[in-house]
Amino acid sequence: MTSRTVQTRSELVWQEVDGQVVVLDPGSSTYHGVTGAGTTLWPLLVRGTTRDELVAELVAVFSLDEPVARQDVAVFLAELAPFLREP
Repeated sequence: MTSRTVQTRSELVWQEVDGQVVVLDPGSSTYHGVTGAGTTLWPLLVRGTTRDELVAELVAVFSLDEPVARQDVAVFLAELAPFLREP
């Protein structure tokens, strides 16, 4: 289990709209939509969190088994890699 902090890049602009998080990267002028369980995890990433905290959030909110939640977090973070700060 890792306790390294993951966080979104500070220059991103985001807003929750109609149940999804819309993220603008002003540097590249690209948008990304975060939906589903990702809308629960996004605010944690903005403030800075750990993978373990993200997993715990999915387990608590969605009653997932821990291994399933851990895999979901790994996929989610891989998809969002361009929007995350380098550790």
